[in-house]
Amino acid sequence: MIKLRLVFQAILIISILTIITIFYYKFFQSQEITVKLDDKVKTQEEPLKSEISSQLVNIEYNSIDSSGNTFYINAEKATIIIQDQMENKVKLDGVVSIINLKDKGFINVYSQNAIYDKITNDTKFFNNVRIEYLENVILSENLDVIFSEKKSKIYNNVLVKNTDLNLTTDNVLIDMLTGDIKLKMNNNSEKIKLITKK
Repeated sequence: MIKLRLVFQAILIISILTIITIFYYKFFQSQEITVKLDDKVKTQEEPLKSEISSQLVNIEYNSIDSSGNTFYINAEKATIIIQDQMENKVKLDGVVSIINLKDKGFINVYSQNAIYDKITNDTKFFNNVRIEYLENVILSENLDVIFSEKKSKIYNNVLVKNTDLNLTTDNVLIDMLTGDIKLKMNNNSEKIKLITKK
């Protein structure tokens, strides 16, 4: 009888120890893993939060200057970086813009990316820039429209096309007040290439 009681007590103690061990590993170990995973997630999110202030989809900006020129810009995505927020700059992707220069007509601009200043409207378009003006198409890698200085600059692999000609140059400088256009090569020894179709 005493032996049976000792066996029963031993089985009971082993069962209690087994339950405590299982409970410990199930409850406390899973909590540690969860905390560790949460720490990792927080660590990965913190740098993103510190860099990006906000991201918007399908954004539009409209403005008109003192000369009566209107400026419209649309982007598939706009990202405001905290560092740039102080400078009022927005990074745009999938950009379409319409510039209406008073008494000179509409200019349509398309590009993969742009940097837009919300205060001055100065915009730097880049990556596969396409400009359509009257019957002219201008292709380049960069277009800077600087409203604050009333100037524009088209540069990097510039090709001007219309029904009569193809023109290749390094830079096209435009005075937005007078409409004057200046073609310029980066290297003075190189010449602007003009091919007429007639």
